[in-house]
Amino acid sequence: MAFPKVKLSDDSGNTVAVDTSGSSNALKVSLLATPTIDIGDVEVIQPDVIASAAINVTDSAVRLTSQTCKHVDIMANLSNTGIVYVGGSNVAATTGIALYPGDVYSVDIANLNAFYILSTVSGDDINVQVHV
Repeated sequence: MAFPKVKLSDDSGNTVAVDTSGSSNALKVSLLATPTIDIGDVEVIQPDVIASAAINVTDSAVRLTSQTCKHVDIMANLSNTGIVYVGGSNVAATTGIALYPGDVYSVDIANLNAFYILSTVSGDDINVQVHV
């Protein structure tokens, strides 16, 4: 598994030194004009994908299914011919986030049912990945 890269910086935007040498998993950060501070073991955990689905979208706003989560990725299918709008219960072309074919909207959220989906072409699809 590849881990995300993290850049640590001070309040001025200067990169701080990170020492990952040694046999432990401890992360040691050296700050300007102060001694090294050992902040202990650090583990970066990517949320697990628990559900993936292709959902057919209509030209009327449709609420997505209730599913607790931490993060969701919504992608307009590559073969779509219209624009899919993502938003709240009042989603419309003027209020939603426009997804053209292949566009992805990713957000941290507690439940998938916060989203309503609307398409300019009935029958277009979205692909959804829910992470916990």
